[in-house]
Amino acid sequence: MQENNIKYKRAMVFSGGGTRFAMYCGMFAAFEEKGLSPDLIIGVCGGSIAAAVINSFKTNSERKNYLQSRELFEFVQNTKLTKERKLHRIGWYSLKKTYSKNRAPFIENVFDNYLVNMSQDISLQLPSLSSQFAQNISCIIIGSQILFDSLDTGKARKNKKLYKKILFTDPITAQKIDLNTIKIQSKNYELSAVDSSIEILTDVPMQKAMRISVSDMFYVEPVLYQNQYYAGGAVDLVPIELALEVADEVIFENKNSYTNVEESLVRAVFGFSGNQRLDEIEKKAVNYWIDTTDATQALNGHYCQKKIDWKNFEIKIDLPDSYEKFVNDIGKQWQYGYDKALKALQK
Repeated sequence: MQENNIKYKRAMVFSGGGTRFAMYCGMFAAFEEKGLSPDLIIGVCGGSIAAAVINSFKTNSERKNYLQSRELFEFVQNTKLTKERKLHRIGWYSLKKTYSKNRAPFIENVFDNYLVNMSQDISLQLPSLSSQFAQNISCIIIGSQILFDSLDTGKARKNKKLYKKILFTDPITAQKIDLNTIKIQSKNYELSAVDSSIEILTDVPMQKAMRISVSDMFYVEPVLYQNQYYAGGAVDLVPIELALEVADEVIFENKNSYTNVEESLVRAVFGFSGNQRLDEIEKKAVNYWIDTTDATQALNGHYCQKKIDWKNFEIKIDLPDSYEKFVNDIGKQWQYGYDKALKALQK
């Protein structure tokens, strides 16, 4: 058998959740220190940031130092919200979507309606991160290609497929992926706005792939790259089929269910149920489950979270008010992930 076709020993999946990247890096450190180093990371949405950090540095000490660096602090502090932060805009839109159970009946305007301003090219803000895949560890980052034009927004979908899953990786890892095997076999997806075909791209810089993956609908602006628009990894937040295809052992995260608003937005944009998808993956044979369902409570006050500012009738994001606070918060997030991974290893 050719070496390129041999499976990875152990894949760790970082399945998003905004600013959870320090937590994910702590999980990775725990497995590595126990002699169970993952040799593949699959990063989705915010999890792609953790993948990029781990790939960019050789040791966990270096990775933690970067997470607590001025460079990353300034990137986080530069988070600015758009006019959509006002509750009468995206808040009202989200509320209306909770009353509809239809599967993406319309083509939603993800081009203009988003909450966070983020540069299209983050390599200038995060120059210490590698643009090269597989510099220190093999990685797959998940994003999506937008299959419609901005002029189509607001129109009835009429069962048209609107998004296609994209896997960003290096050429050697790409050869290990059977695209037919990793297709999601579920009526939940068959009826959705997600095309069944999947594409692998091996010539996209990792920083660009990371920026694409974090472009969640209504949260961060899609990316225009080589005359094509790309959106985030929420199209497949929990890529269990992919992980089982490319690795002998799989490390996954027990995630909280989607809230009513989150579920309604996924249904409105992608046309599938996020919670049904989570129920489906729990039946899969995963080697290690890391339970992070209490992360919001355990890290309260040490975690960037969206909140409602009722005085100004708008959404806001709590950010650390000093560099020292940022360093402390990152340390607590790292330790939380590390401790949760150790518990999973004890089972």
